[in-house]
Amino acid sequence: MDSRSGRPNPTSGFAALLILTVVSLALFTVYVREGDCSEGQGCGPLHTVQLGAAEVLSPAQGAVSLAARPFDGVRSGVFGVFGGNQRELEAELQEAQSLAARAAQLERENAELQELLGAERGGYEYAPVARVIAPVGEQLTQTVKINVGSDAGVRPEQPVIVGENTMIGRTTSRVSRNTAEVMLVTDQNFFAGVTIVPAEEFDPASGNIDPNATEREVIYGEGLLRTSIEGNFGVEYVELNARTETGDYVITSGRSGERELLFPPGLYIGVVQSVSSQDIEQYKKIVVDPAATPNDLNSVRVITGW
Repeated sequence: MDSRSGRPNPTSGFAALLILTVVSLALFTVYVREGDCSEGQGCGPLHTVQLGAAEVLSPAQGAVSLAARPFDGVRSGVFGVFGGNQRELEAELQEAQSLAARAAQLERENAELQELLGAERGGYEYAPVARVIAPVGEQLTQTVKINVGSDAGVRPEQPVIVGENTMIGRTTSRVSRNTAEVMLVTDQNFFAGVTIVPAEEFDPASGNIDPNATEREVIYGEGLLRTSIEGNFGVEYVELNARTETGDYVITSGRSGERELLFPPGLYIGVVQSVSSQDIEQYKKIVVDPAATPNDLNSVRVITGW
């Protein structure tokens, strides 16, 4: 630097750089010639300085690592807390969904019981409300088992209902003291005499057809309810001139002429789904949609007298 002008002197700067370069080369040469301390040779002064510096800085590195450990713990703890909370929330959500489903099921069963108990007809006798405890049957049969039997007055060939006197089947000969087998209306071995009436003329509570709403000189369809070999659930032997329309109710007729049939009159079974006929046929072809299916059955009741 020029002391008189205060500006750096290029000549003196170049000289300093040259000196530093010569010194660096000299130190590098000495360092290489000292050899490797790990080979059992004595360490030269440059290697000694290097090792001393490493030992001096080692505690500082350990302190930095130690200082960082709490932050690692906090990070692991934060993720652990959030992960644990998520699992707890998922478990609580599953439990709440299970409780809600159970509450809905109990509410549905309670409504079914209330409807069964409130649908009793005067002069009829009923067994206690029964529960469906098992499906029974093979490919071509549809039966279920209920938890009431002969101790409750149940006998073979008695009608079984749900809801407001909706007939779902009849008891079979397999009745024990505490259980009974029920053949569903859709079983191919089930038969029942039925009448087909307009929905607005039928009172399911009493099982009566309103005489004021009944059209005079109209013949309502009557026939035999059964499931055909082809699997069609319908009514057979309905005369072509009988009134039968889609949406009409199918109910038990109770009597055929002067002959009393197996079931009491006015038990609701289902709705006419379709009606068809051809000129060459003697009877109408009627398909029925049953009011209840096996999957709908939880609580039922056996009519033991009427």
